[in-house]
Amino acid sequence: MSKKKDNARPQTLGLLVEFDDQDVLLKACEAVRDAGLTKTDAHVPFPVHGIDEALGIRKTILPWIVLAMGLTGGISGLAMQYVLNATEQPGALFSGYPYLISGKPTFSLPANIPVTFELTILLAAFGAFFGMLILNQLPTFSNPLFRHRNFARATNDRFFLVLNAADPKFKLHKHREMLEAFSPLAIDEIEADPSSNQIPTIFKYAAIIFLSLLTVPPMLVWNARNTTSPLPRLHPILDMDDQVKAKTQTTSPIFADGRAMRPRVPGSVARGEWRPLEFLTGIVPEGAETSDVAFLQEEEKAETPEDEAKPAEEKPADEKPAADAAAPAEDLPPEPDWVTQFPATLEINTTLIERGRQRFNIYCAVCHGLAGDGNGLVSIRAFELQQPTWVQPTNLHDPNVVKQPVGRVFNTITNGIRKMPGYAAQIDPEDRWAIVLYLKALQKSRDASIQDVPQIEADALKGQGN
Repeated sequence: MSKKKDNARPQTLGLLVEFDDQDVLLKACEAVRDAGLTKTDAHVPFPVHGIDEALGIRKTILPWIVLAMGLTGGISGLAMQYVLNATEQPGALFSGYPYLISGKPTFSLPANIPVTFELTILLAAFGAFFGMLILNQLPTFSNPLFRHRNFARATNDRFFLVLNAADPKFKLHKHREMLEAFSPLAIDEIEADPSSNQIPTIFKYAAIIFLSLLTVPPMLVWNARNTTSPLPRLHPILDMDDQVKAKTQTTSPIFADGRAMRPRVPGSVARGEWRPLEFLTGIVPEGAETSDVAFLQEEEKAETPEDEAKPAEEKPADEKPAADAAAPAEDLPPEPDWVTQFPATLEINTTLIERGRQRFNIYCAVCHGLAGDGNGLVSIRAFELQQPTWVQPTNLHDPNVVKQPVGRVFNTITNGIRKMPGYAAQIDPEDRWAIVLYLKALQKSRDASIQDVPQIEADALKGQGN
């Protein structure tokens, strides 16, 4: 009958000793340590200096676990890259595949450092996290200390010493008597939770179902690898492999012109690219009508079917940009209000003129010549070949061109005139204005009078007898 009574009593897990003074706690800890107990712990409301030494707590081995895991990760990463990239084992289950890229070595330590470093950090982090859990015997879903009536005061004004009954040298009555010598507030036995530790049946069935479901993906993979199917393979993660989009230079049934690529919306201005209309057109704006003209000039000029049907020889060779004013006046629309001064946003200086000279020599001189006489290399060659459709480029020193306002010259470079195409797509507005500035300087260099020369230089010329 006595044995049956003992089985009904909860298991004793240890002793919980309660103090109200930290110095007494330290003395009790030292006594427990000197008694040879090692499975002990203390719970205090604030850090108590010397309590680790009093309990005889040794330093944790967690840093060594982290070091070992880090070294394992680094060595594994380096070895994996060597085996997979620098060796080949035909017939092996996991064979490497040396892949030569631009003559680079298949194994190079600097190139393998990133992966090695990442695996080192990854495994070291795993070692720190899981090592901490294992050393602290976590997770623990229930702690018998939490059922003690006063243990919550460990965060307030009480100091607790715990002796674990699992310690081989633990003697319940012996150590109780030893600790009573320190006059604690209480010495209580820690009893195991009397509730059942059996897992509820529903959780068992749920675990069985979950584990069964985990076998489905590998079975599907195994079936896919060992069978053939006329259907496309499963692609659960699409990423950006398959996108609903129209690729460049393709057709589309959505738009009337059948083109997938869409032209820029007339009048659209890129963020931060807005410029005054007179800066972009060379025309003084006069309300919405001028704005429409400016925007329409930016539209893409698509060739009509009639244009495409013209034979190649009827399309004259392109003439390079420059001003030209020889068109019959009766066929031209009314002249707009051309800009007569350079935009205020431009800083007129020698740097801008030099920029204009460079752009002029690149885009204009091949037809108009370096001096602007209309005798560029392309024109000379065309006349040598007796090209029937070639037209002599305009002499930029012609009086009709010289008297043109700067806005009209800019507009001619932008949109072209007669057989000369527009260069808006090749030359940005700032460079077009730089070309206009250089062209005006080029014209004035030949037609300037003595009044246009600065007084100091005019005096110098007079001194030289010119």
